[in-house]
Amino acid sequence: MTTLYERSDAADAAIGKQTVQNVYQQLAAEYDERIPGVGHADDMFTDSEMRFLMAKVHSGTKVLDMGCGTGRFTIPLALAGARMTGLDLTAAMLDQARTKAKAAEVDIDFRQGDMASLPFPDNSFDVVTSMLALMHIPLSDRQSVFSEIARVLKPGGRMLLCVKNGVFERMFSGDRFAEVDVTDVENKELIFTQTQAGEELRAPWFSFTPDELSLLFARAGMSVTHLKGNSPISVWLAEQVLADKGIRSVVQTLEATLSDVPPFNHLGYHLLVEAAKPL
Repeated sequence: MTTLYERSDAADAAIGKQTVQNVYQQLAAEYDERIPGVGHADDMFTDSEMRFLMAKVHSGTKVLDMGCGTGRFTIPLALAGARMTGLDLTAAMLDQARTKAKAAEVDIDFRQGDMASLPFPDNSFDVVTSMLALMHIPLSDRQSVFSEIARVLKPGGRMLLCVKNGVFERMFSGDRFAEVDVTDVENKELIFTQTQAGEELRAPWFSFTPDELSLLFARAGMSVTHLKGNSPISVWLAEQVLADKGIRSVVQTLEATLSDVPPFNHLGYHLLVEAAKPL
């Protein structure tokens, strides 16, 4: 029998998903214009994301990109030779992704669906990726999503993700790189400002700590094999400091090393994580 508490969780999750879907339906046409950063720190952050994925996904690998949006990572991975499937909750975002994939002349299977109930058979993919999308998952759906990831991965398959770091948020609640899309740590929301319609939009947004990720993966029968902190140093530096090419080069070199070393890997602005399913 379903309890009142469970019904409440299910209802809250459904409302949260519908909110996310509605927000991105409205933002799809302008989404790619909102993503680029405005400074060196943001460029370094984005470069780290792409390098992390490209180093771990090889040509011929069968990959599911969950929360693929307009294909920001799906399309570059396809261009690198991966066999890509993109999943997103929002039809308008997928329409944008299909248009971009056609222009790039890459063949990608885009599907609309829910991460908590993936529309794929067991053991379907070598790699599952999700970059900056898992923070929209309702808290009550988190374990279901990680269990679904484990289910659709082949034995020995890997999950690659990027999420906002809850440990960093305990030190600093502001949004270091925000321009138009701002994380409200206290209210657990992502706020989309300066939209083309002139309306401020809000969607639920929950960070992850390294311990939370390890536990979610463990409960799904997987284990974390690589935990990398994205921007553990540059996040604390003013843009005027990073504008100096020499300083920026030193910071990039330090981050390339320290981002993999405890405790710095636990202190990044975001977390880049690899987890493996047993053979």
